[in-house]
Amino acid sequence: MRNAKADFIQTLEKALPKTVDKREIIREYELHIEEMLLDHPHLSVEDVIRKLGNPIEIAKQYQEIAPMSFVSRHFVVCNFMFFIVGAIFTICYHLYKDSVFSDAWGLLAQIPSTIIIVYTVFWMLLGFEIGKEYGVQGKELFSKTVFISIVPNLLLMLMTVLQLIPTNWFEPILTPTFTTICVIITILFYPISKLFYYIGVHRSI
Repeated sequence: MRNAKADFIQTLEKALPKTVDKREIIREYELHIEEMLLDHPHLSVEDVIRKLGNPIEIAKQYQEIAPMSFVSRHFVVCNFMFFIVGAIFTICYHLYKDSVFSDAWGLLAQIPSTIIIVYTVFWMLLGFEIGKEYGVQGKELFSKTVFISIVPNLLLMLMTVLQLIPTNWFEPILTPTFTTICVIITILFYPISKLFYYIGVHRSI
């Protein structure tokens, strides 16, 4: 039974391109095989290996994955658009008093927790969709996507904490409590996304 796993790992290691971290990829697949066996005790090692597919074809996918795929570009663009739209909305709120922007701003001020939850779900989906689309071989792509996407978050957080942006621009939404929660959530975005990346990987099999 163990020969099937050993043959799969050996073939995969030989077929992987030199440009990737072979040790890390092999470790990921060994762990993934063990998880599959634990989650599906009725399956044999051969069954799990069969579900994973041809190791040579898997290795080819590491050569074919572009630096930024359609899925990852979609999430990067969406996150940047959140900030662009938010900036335009903030400017309109201050320029056009007693307008629909004022009403919308007042509504947002009443649901700060909902804003945080919805935005956290966005980061969950980012990890899940990349994991589901690319499986174990999408780990590097996932990391690149998260680090690029989170740039505006970190810049805004830094400028807000250092008071480079007048906090009164965002009143009454930006309270001290809301700011603290946002800082904590921003720090947790990567581990949250990574958790859902692995859930997506699991669903891809």
